[in-house]
Amino acid sequence: MPYKSVKSVFDCRLAQAGIVLFFALLALAVMSIAAVALIRSVDTNALLSGNMVFRQSASAASNVALEGVAENIAKNISLANSVRHIPAQGYYANCSMFDMQPNASVCDGSRLTTMAWDDANSRLVPDQTDGNAEIRNGVDRQGNQIRYVIERMCNFNQAEINAGNAAMDAARCLMASATACEPPGNGGTAGDDRPCPNQATSPIYRLTLRISGPKNTLTYMQSFISN
Repeated sequence: MPYKSVKSVFDCRLAQAGIVLFFALLALAVMSIAAVALIRSVDTNALLSGNMVFRQSASAASNVALEGVAENIAKNISLANSVRHIPAQGYYANCSMFDMQPNASVCDGSRLTTMAWDDANSRLVPDQTDGNAEIRNGVDRQGNQIRYVIERMCNFNQAEINAGNAAMDAARCLMASATACEPPGNGGTAGDDRPCPNQATSPIYRLTLRISGPKNTLTYMQSFISN
């Protein structure tokens, strides 16, 4: 009789030990899953923070590059020679050059984010040495390479441009607003004897910047300017 009692107690202990092991393994599995989730969360946050830093760096570079390109346009692209493509300046006389349908009148630039930006279709931004925002050979201090494309916002097709028939036309170009002025005696500044223009005389140009940064970071910026 005592022998049977001892055996029953022993069997009960074995059964309890098996249950404890099962729950221990289950808890270990849950803890492992939680640890993996925590590691992934930390990695994701670090990646997002890094991307934000790269984006801010690209934004700062684009602002500096925009000023340099605008100045370059003012010096090298006049209304007289803007009726033809000037690839050396990254300039195109129509705004549908990079559309899916180049001879259409949409001017959406749908290929600007899908094409390969190289010397065949774009140019590196001009050198600038203005302190912390220094840009040389199209690359700034943070390692961002900056390229640009300029398009005149006119819907001439390629045949018209090749034939020299793409002169400025307010009916086919997006025009800039005329500069407001007042002659002396009507609130204008002394010595300002220019006649007040009543219509625009300059087309608008679309400037697209592509900033290629570290870890394959890509940022695009567009601005509309006139000369």
